[in-house]
Amino acid sequence: MKFTIKSIVEGILLEDKEEEDKKKDDPSFTKGGGKVDIQASTGSGSFSKGVSEAGALAQEDPQTLMKNLGISTASGSNDMEKIESLVKQALTGDDAMKRVYSSLSGVSKGNKKALVVKVQEIKARDAVKYMYHTLVGARNAKILKIDSLIQVENHQGDVIIYQGTKRSWG
Repeated sequence: MKFTIKSIVEGILLEDKEEEDKKKDDPSFTKGGGKVDIQASTGSGSFSKGVSEAGALAQEDPQTLMKNLGISTASGSNDMEKIESLVKQALTGDDAMKRVYSSLSGVSKGNKKALVVKVQEIKARDAVKYMYHTLVGARNAKILKIDSLIQVENHQGDVIIYQGTKRSWG
């Protein structure tokens, strides 16, 4: 079989177009081609039994997790407002969440905005994973619909939630 430069270039262009078409059809990508997901940075190691159970519920029975946490809706005009609405419900609706998280506040750095959830009684690492499971459970229960990449991380012993790539808050 004889290959020409033209046929090779056409093949490459066709592959690029097919890749773009896949991204358009994949709900995990935004219209701009960016990833839509919820990610947590916790490091390696195992988690407490309660954290693991919350993770199992977030995947296998997210409606029960949302009921247990007192979360019914995620209202707002953008992803961060929806997440704030959801977290407020969890912090006021569930006794365990009230013990683990003491407050919710907003912070800004330049034009980036984030939510900070103060942690008490447990390690920040476990608190990050609990919050991650809460957001994933809400997404899986079809309560939270996001259009961007969301990060949940440990920030100075508290949980920080923001839009962007991992560890880009600073």
